[in-house]
Amino acid sequence: MRVVINQAKVKRNRQISHILFLVSLAGMGIGFFYTWTADPNAQTSQISCFILPMLMLLTLISVRMANTWIREPRPEDVLEQAFKGLGKRYTLFHYLLPAPHVLIGPEGVYTLNVVWQEGKYAVKGKKWSGDGGIVRKILGYMRQDLLGNPFADAMLQAQQVQQIIDKIAPDSGVEVQPLVVFISPKVEVAIEDPMLPVLYADPKRKPSLREYLKTQAKSGRKTLSEADLDKLDELYGLMTRREIAEMLGEPLPEETPQDDNADDFADKVGTVFVVQAGQLYHIGATHGTVEDALDALRETADEEELHVVHSFTTRDPQTKAKQFRRKFDRKRQKPDWFGLSKKDVAWLRGHKDED
Repeated sequence: MRVVINQAKVKRNRQISHILFLVSLAGMGIGFFYTWTADPNAQTSQISCFILPMLMLLTLISVRMANTWIREPRPEDVLEQAFKGLGKRYTLFHYLLPAPHVLIGPEGVYTLNVVWQEGKYAVKGKKWSGDGGIVRKILGYMRQDLLGNPFADAMLQAQQVQQIIDKIAPDSGVEVQPLVVFISPKVEVAIEDPMLPVLYADPKRKPSLREYLKTQAKSGRKTLSEADLDKLDELYGLMTRREIAEMLGEPLPEETPQDDNADDFADKVGTVFVVQAGQLYHIGATHGTVEDALDALRETADEEELHVVHSFTTRDPQTKAKQFRRKFDRKRQKPDWFGLSKKDVAWLRGHKDED
């Protein structure tokens, strides 16, 4: 299974949570001390009465962020353990798509609304209980650990991801399925005819997330194709599955031809070429001749002499060239021109004509 975690977002939010808590705690301590020692008639004492509530609010925000980004067990760790052993056709996204956790596999596309709360809860239809009682709600609000309505959160996450799916694969017929997943080993949930699947991350508890996926294997739910998955990766600046397979020397992901007609296939064949101009290299693609492509390229080559370093024929050359450009994106000097090393050029020359 492929796991993609937005580590930059995780690190940034953890740091913000720590900073907010320390700032609010220090500010409240200083504010209380100053309030007790300052002259009650002084204007600065009145100002502190406005600052302290703001610091209290800042503390509540920091606690909420700590629950999301610091509290153990971490959702990404629990979910990865729950899906341990799934094949390469599965991808688990954390904190990258509009929903925090998204699973894409042969059974479909699922948003996983993770619930970390502990204790005893019950769900019947669309109604949740477990946060009852005034004292419980007050304490829960202060600790920022009220359950709320997991169904509302789950449906919102699914709607947001659906917009992305409709953008990259408008005719796929994929419907994002929202799931509610409890990850704490200390939670107990009485489940009765829930409006959305309510599951445990722990495979040993029922109903479990792992078992639910098995029941969906024959549901006929549509999922994203390999081409759609590559579009999704490109949308978020990730290496595509094809690029990863090529880098690791593994077989390319299987794709189902849209048409077995040989003439249609021939129309898609073209040439990927690498051209050198001074110290820079251009990676291009064409369905015509390389000579014609060079004529067009000379108009933007700053009068440098062009030399064809390597070329090879392939199906869908535009996609192949785009993959190469993404691979060397950090060495990009100007549009489609790169400062490549000898090792990079040798790697490109290793690609031969495809049958």
